Order: sequence, then structure tokens, then C-alpha cells
Amino acid sequence: MSQGGYVTLVGFVAQDPIQRETKNGVLVTDLRVGTTPRVQDRVTNQWRDGETSYFTVACWRRLGDHVRASLHKGDPVMLKGKLRSRSYTDRNGVSRTVVDIIADTVGHDLNRGVANYLRQRHPSVNTAAEPAAGTPEEAPEGDGMIDDEAIEQFGRELDDLSEAELAARALEEDETADAASPSASPAPF
Repeated sequence: MSQGGYVTLVGFVAQDPIQRETKNGVLVTDLRVGTTPRVQDRVTNQWRDGETSYFTVACWRRLGDHVRASLHKGDPVMLKGKLRSRSYTDRNGVSRTVVDIIADTVGHDLNRGVANYLRQRHPSVNTAAEPAAGTPEEAPEGDGMIDDEAIEQFGRELDDLSEAELAARALEEDETADAASPSASPAPF
């Protein structure tokens, strides 16, 4: 059995994700997540916000690329990862220990809103007539895999819609997709 400490964290993105490169040339995206527990005052029986805690989450390689493209400050987020503690000496010579999270999985918290998922398409299998293409990790930036302009436009359109309009539009798109697909008799449960 693994002796790693795992955590599931639910909170909000505290700042836009920041991507950096390690000494070995590997990309990692740092995500800052804040969580605020709700606590009940036993005397007044009223709920109030507890003290907010902030965590640094490291998202490596492809997960980091997806986090950078998908999450922004204020977004509700859920993640699962491993705890890692590290010690260092700060500029004043004081030893410090911090606990980071190495993310395995990151996603929007759908209890708090609607999200649209864009599945990354893998390149087609090369034939003898096609020149060899690099893998997505080897592709240069701006290779068309993530269309930042389209994502920004989509985000602006979502911001302009109320939650009710957004839900109605999603329901309408589902009904249109159901009508377009060949009808088959439903399988019994």
C-alpha cells in the first residue's frame, strides 16, 4: 500500500494559473486555491464563513496546459492530489516548511455552475503519404491545439448569459442533438 498522503480539495481559484519551466525543461502550472469552510455558531445557530486557507497546487505537463487554458481566478474548482512537504531557507535565513499539492485531477465544481468540456483530439494516424507529425507534447506553441481566441470569445458569451439562459440553451442543444441522432429503442434497466 502506498504511504502517500492524498487530499481532495474543493474551493475557488485564488489567482490565474502561472506556467513555468523547470531546469529540465518540463512545464508545470502553479495553481493557487482558496478554501473557506462554513461553520455554525452554536449560540446563535447561524452559519458564517470560517478562516480561508490557501494552497499551492502543482499541475505537471499536459494537466498543467489544460488547467492554464480552462481555469481563471474565481472559478469553483475540485481537485485530487498528493501532499508534499518541503523545507527551504527564506531570504532572511529563517527555515520554513510548506505543504504543496501535486495534482492528479483538476476540474470545475459543477455544484456551483455550468462548464463546457472540450475534448482534446489526438492527431490521426500517419499514413505513408503524410509527413510525420510530432506528438502534442513536441508541438510548438500556437500549433492550433488550444485556440485561445475562441476560448476567450466563448467565455465572453457565457458571461453575457444569465444562469437561466445558459441552462435553457444547454437543454435546447441536448434536445437538438437527441433529435439529430438515430433513434433506438431505449434499453431496459
